[in-house]
Amino acid sequence: MKLKVISISIYIFILALIQSTVLEYARIFHVKPNLLIVFVISYAFIRGSLEGAVVGFFAGLVQDIASGKVLGLYTLLGLYLGLAMGSVNKRLYRENVFLVVFFTFIASFVYETVVYLLIALTSGKFDIVFPLRSIILPEALYNSIVSILIFILVVKLHYWYQRKENLPRKY
Repeated sequence: MKLKVISISIYIFILALIQSTVLEYARIFHVKPNLLIVFVISYAFIRGSLEGAVVGFFAGLVQDIASGKVLGLYTLLGLYLGLAMGSVNKRLYRENVFLVVFFTFIASFVYETVVYLLIALTSGKFDIVFPLRSIILPEALYNSIVSILIFILVVKLHYWYQRKENLPRKY
């Protein structure tokens, strides 16, 4: 259990670091992928709703701290995202990469739309067409493409956990 928490924490930290540094130079149409929500979606899809919610909570907390905006917005959205994506895994074949790409697109679209609507409600500026066309859809597409690589990483992490859990204990 300790090993799982430490490895997830390291992955979240590394993804947040990559997202805030390297990906600033990998923008396409002025949009960069959100690696943390892609990780939450992939992890929850493989490991289930409880672990997905916990990982989503902490990934959202890291995103809140990194953004410097209102603390709690990304935390709650990450929690609900992990919970929703984890509940999907019971009904579908979990290791199908096409399903993860599809659900990453849908979840990224909904996630970014909710973020925009909440920020627009607090600021009083509301225009859905421009953000939808220039930010939300391109980021959802970009996240879907990146989700292939992150999903492969999460699947390998999942099998590593299973091997560690199935090892006999030495007393």
